[in-house]
Amino acid sequence: MTTKEILNNNWLFHYSELERQPLKTTKKAASFGGPTAPLANEAGNRLPISAGGTHFLKLIAQGDEEQGLLNLAGTDLSDKLSDEWVNINLPHDWTRKVPYVNNPEKLMSGSKPDAVGYYRKTFKLSDSELNKTKTILHFDGVMRMADVWFNGTYLGHNNSGYNSFSFDITEMARYGEEGDNVILVRADTTTGAEGWWYEGAGIYRSVWLEHKPLVSIVDDSTYIYTKNIDNNEAVLEVELAVKNDTNQVQLVAPTVSLDGKNIIQFDEVKIDRYQTAEFRQNVKITDPKLWTPENPYCYQAEFEIKTDEVQKRFGIHTFNYTTAGFFLNGQSYQLHGICEHQDFAGVGTAMNRDIVDYKVKVMKNMGVNAWRSTHHFASEELLNACDRLGVIVINENRLLESSPWRVADLKQTVLRDRMHPSIGFWSISNEELIGNTPLGSRIAQKLTQTIRHFDHEHLIIGAELLTPEGIIDENYVKNLDVLGVNYPEAGVMGSGAKLIHKKYPKLPMMSTENASYFSTRGVYKDNEDKKQCNNFGSYFSMVLPGVRKPGDPGVGGTAHPETVMSYLNDNPYMGGVFLWTGFDYYGEPSPFNWPAISSQFGVADLCGFPKDYYYYYQAHWTKKPMVHLMPSWNKDQLELNKQGQTSIRIFSNAEIVELFVNDHSYGKKDLDDCTANWSIPYESGELKVVAYQKGKVVAQDSRFSNGLTKKISSSRIYEGKNVTLIALKAVDENNKLVENANESVNLEVSNGKIIGTGNGNPIDQNMDNNKVNLFNGLALVIVSKNSDLRIHLN
Repeated sequence: MTTKEILNNNWLFHYSELERQPLKTTKKAASFGGPTAPLANEAGNRLPISAGGTHFLKLIAQGDEEQGLLNLAGTDLSDKLSDEWVNINLPHDWTRKVPYVNNPEKLMSGSKPDAVGYYRKTFKLSDSELNKTKTILHFDGVMRMADVWFNGTYLGHNNSGYNSFSFDITEMARYGEEGDNVILVRADTTTGAEGWWYEGAGIYRSVWLEHKPLVSIVDDSTYIYTKNIDNNEAVLEVELAVKNDTNQVQLVAPTVSLDGKNIIQFDEVKIDRYQTAEFRQNVKITDPKLWTPENPYCYQAEFEIKTDEVQKRFGIHTFNYTTAGFFLNGQSYQLHGICEHQDFAGVGTAMNRDIVDYKVKVMKNMGVNAWRSTHHFASEELLNACDRLGVIVINENRLLESSPWRVADLKQTVLRDRMHPSIGFWSISNEELIGNTPLGSRIAQKLTQTIRHFDHEHLIIGAELLTPEGIIDENYVKNLDVLGVNYPEAGVMGSGAKLIHKKYPKLPMMSTENASYFSTRGVYKDNEDKKQCNNFGSYFSMVLPGVRKPGDPGVGGTAHPETVMSYLNDNPYMGGVFLWTGFDYYGEPSPFNWPAISSQFGVADLCGFPKDYYYYYQAHWTKKPMVHLMPSWNKDQLELNKQGQTSIRIFSNAEIVELFVNDHSYGKKDLDDCTANWSIPYESGELKVVAYQKGKVVAQDSRFSNGLTKKISSSRIYEGKNVTLIALKAVDENNKLVENANESVNLEVSNGKIIGTGNGNPIDQNMDNNKVNLFNGLALVIVSKNSDLRIHLN
């Protein structure tokens, strides 16, 4: 049977170019030597050499075999690594430990320098694998240009940081007493970025070996999809292929099961040596359990032959999109989505399953049911989380290009991901300048044909730039199932989307990006020096410098949340919203410049701590009674008018809310757009809101005028399989959150290690894992599982 061996632990990493850069072509096989092959302290010869080879090398170098290698093949004769190599585990993003740079050209990408890094690992293979399995070396993601060497041989190159890639190393591997196998990877970010955001660097996803039997199921050929659902019966189509890598004819009769119940037994067929046979059949499932975000039921699909099996999750569902919006399983369904890059506080892009699961759960708690992987292919960890937790995914292609390698990356990703229950859409690109042009149309046709050839279930969109005049290219749009448009609600886009809808009433349209609202967690006054934006609505602009006036273009961001929801309510045919973004992310510090190093578009900060408008959306998108009160209740954090009054805002899904200060009621108010507003005098003490439903108290929330920080409390907010996320909170003598605390906290750990820290402050550039700065009372520490964390205030 196929087995999987994770290679994430015990790598060596070298930051910057090696003194002697490995070559890519050689005069003799497997002869690169140096760090690409076993060194003096490792098992196995630098290069296995025959008796005749040894004799020849000595002949050409006066009896010195090593000198002969150098003369003949230019072999690197190094026998040890320099002290600059350090031990690391994967996933790894080297930029998190590289100092920030004040360089305007790097501002958008996170103020980190470009560089080259090398990774090296050795591993052993037993004799039992020899001549019995195919061994495949898989890389789930390397940022960015990647070159790979193996056992003195150059394996190959990968261009993009957003696709997975692999190499068949069966014949080149060393087995048993032959010695250690050596992987060397060079990752280079100096050749040009793929995105204008923070991308990280290095081997930021998993590396693993796959051992496949010589008669095996082709993993990416396994495919089950829903053709239709009618009268409580689902018609599925099942596909798979079996490859014979032996020199004999093989007899195979595949079976397919769902949740352990056999649904197909294929007839036995002969497969000639080194050939592949394909299998396809329809099957009906009575009383299917349908996958939805509310009930994400995943069937366990198993494809099996005598020598191999492949297991995948599968969801029974149908997707459709009309001029009335999105339909899931035949029912109208509004998409409550977010857009998201792939990074997180403290770890950058090196996110394992635990951190991804945490991020998805934070958004699910807000009521999110859709996730746009912007602007690149989704990771396997994200898709798995969305499968299990119930989130519909837009899986997005990086660029509107039909170069052979881009098309190959797209094909590979579609084959790999198409069976994930969570995928609802493929997006061919985002805001491309050549979109809606004849050139763009030809390229779009190539990309959509590629997707449709391998995926028979999901919808194809493009996230397109709008013009206020609503100009589109009809031939370009014909390639898509749905025209996606970004920021249809924004004033800077005018009435563009509505004009398109009016001119093309039969064209399905979808909001693919919305809001871009500026806010800094826990901040209620704009502050240009600290690069902070008021949660009530900032007067910094998306398009103009400095503090602006109300009504200026782009003030507060592209659009306010209230405008987003109002537009959706008035234009339900747009299918829903995809908020930019779920979380703050490194890079794109708009509307600011240095020393800001992260965005402020998120409804949660870099750590996943919710900002105030998180609860505005939660009030709209969830049913469990809730209420949220803003702002903080510390005078120094508030804006007071000449009468000493300050603004109060409440978000709730209840019917009525009542506001109190120190038990004095300021009256009850009905909710409008899940919101109620007051302007009241500031009075130190407790600010409280009570929410009522049918006359009964269903929820309440409070803020306190806090004292000085007395201690730091910690709570484990997420326990994963490999890491734990710990929230630090400053509390006063009354054990209340100190919302204006910004002290530095020293960290110590035993029985593990600190993996990363963060706090949501858009200008915090701390990279020392032994301390973290509080920001408005909170900070985050990521530790390895079962670590014992100790905290000391400076």
